Order: sequence, then C-alpha cells, then structure tokens
Amino acid sequence: MLRDMDSREYNLIGLQMLGKRLNETHPQKEIIIAKAKAAKAGLHGERKISEVFEKYTFPFEYLLVENIGLNSNGYFQMDAIFLTPYFLVILESKNINGKLFFKQNPAMLERETAEGKIDVFESPEIQLSRNIYLLQEWLGKQVMTIPIHGVIVLSNPKVRVIEPPKKHSAILPQTIPVYLRNLPRENVYFDSGDMEKFCSQIKVGQQAYIPFPMCVRWGINPEDLRSGVCCENCNFHGMIKRKSGWICPSCGHFDKFAHEKAIRDWFMLISDTITNKQCRTFLHLESSEIAHRLLQSMNLIQTGTSRNRKYKWVW
Repeated sequence: MLRDMDSREYNLIGLQMLGKRLNETHPQKEIIIAKAKAAKAGLHGERKISEVFEKYTFPFEYLLVENIGLNSNGYFQMDAIFLTPYFLVILESKNINGKLFFKQNPAMLERETAEGKIDVFESPEIQLSRNIYLLQEWLGKQVMTIPIHGVIVLSNPKVRVIEPPKKHSAILPQTIPVYLRNLPRENVYFDSGDMEKFCSQIKVGQQAYIPFPMCVRWGINPEDLRSGVCCENCNFHGMIKRKSGWICPSCGHFDKFAHEKAIRDWFMLISDTITNKQCRTFLHLESSEIAHRLLQSMNLIQTGTSRNRKYKWVW
C-alpha cells in the first residue's frame, strides 16, 4: 500500500517504477533514472533538516512543519516551515554536490562536477521566491500576516558555493540554528493561538499531489513499457502463473502475490482504471477467470458490470 505518503515520496516511487519498466532503448530512460536519483537525494536532504531540529532548541516559541503542499492560485510545495511569533521561514533543501554558481539574468543554477562536467538546474532562488509569494497569498486568504523569510539549505557535505545567490542566503544544515537566531524579533505577529490556527489551517489545506499515471505526466507511450509480472529477485519481467502463485523462469523465485505489485504498476504508470482484458495483456495471462479472481482479491473499487467492468485503485 502506498497511502500515507507525501507528494515527494509518491513522485520518487513513480519515477523508480517508470525507470524500471521503460524499455532500455527509450530516449527518456536516462532522464527518468536521473530524475529518480535527484528525487531520492531531495528526500535525503529534507531528512538532514529534520535531524537539525531534533538536536537544537531555541530561546523562543516555535513550530516546525515539514512536507507542505498547498494551493494558492496554483499548487506549491515547501520542504519545511519554521514558525515563530515574530517571523516565518521557508527552508528550501537542496542535496547537490560539486561547485555551485548561482547565476543571474537569466536566473539558473550551474553545477560543476568533480569531473569538470557542467549541469544546469532551475534556480533555487526562483523556486524560493515563488513559494514565498504563494505562501503570502495563502496566508492572506486565512487573514493572517507575518514576515516571511526564505533560506536555501545545501545538505550535501561535498558542496562548494563559488558564486552565491543574490537574494536569499544559502547555508549548511549545521548553521540553521545560527541563521534562525539572528533573524529580527522586535515585533510579535502571532500568539500561541495564532500559531495553532496556522498549523490547523495547514492541515486543512494540505494537498498531496499524486503524479500518477506517470506515462501521461511524461508523455510516454505505454507500449514502450515492459509488461509482465516482475521478479523481485532477478528483475525478470514475465513470471509465469502457477496454481498457488508466480514462478520466475529465469531464477526460479516463487512469489504468491507478485501480481499485486504488477497491477499497482499499471495504476501508477498507465491508467487509474484497468479492465479484465488489460489485466490479462499486462500480466501475460490467458484466462479471464484467473484475471477476474486476481483483481477481485485486491479490494479495488469496481464500476460497471460483466464485460464493461473496470477496477480502480485509490491512492
């Protein structure tokens, strides 16, 4: 089951599954795999921020809210928000190594690797400025006002900033407490009740962005995917159905419930519904009765009857 995950985790597992099933010769294969690695690194960077706040406390009231997804004239995500009675700080985590150059006009981030390769990314400054603007709009709708700051947290220890950002600071995780303590605290905007109200409104407005089906999102033809039930032991696509489960003709691995993951792959990658015929084709089954039994066993939402029946997964 994939429930109770946040948007970034949904995206990561979707990219990993897409990379796994995409044909080796597909032109987007390397891009998808690189995106999955970046998404995994991003989650690791966010955990670095969490670790800092597990070790440090502050001489004033504060709340830390992580993995936020809100909508204010457009969906936006934030890694973490640090809220005090005096100010609010958006912490934008970037887990990237190498030499960094925060370029202006046009705004972009250049990274020089240890091998001398130059990579170009969207500017974290632009991302952060956009999130500050959208959060200000969102707070306005809640009739709440407080100064908003933003900081870029570079969580990879193998990073060197050669050309720093102009508008927002870029800091290392271990310097987060110093940065936060040095922000001005002259005026009080929120009392304890306002802080609780803010967190309550965040929970009400929280939206988990579900990126599935990934083929639609990435413009990939489902025919370019490897079908079949995948063996988790050797990654062979095409396990064979036996009476009590599935057996891999490549390594002999047996799995009673291997079809469940394959059907979830369908929902994740291809469509939010599946028919008996589509199930037979994707799992390499000949029997409609077996396909019916497998689909029925997964407690999916069903619509239609008989030959028009469709099954739906709810994330």
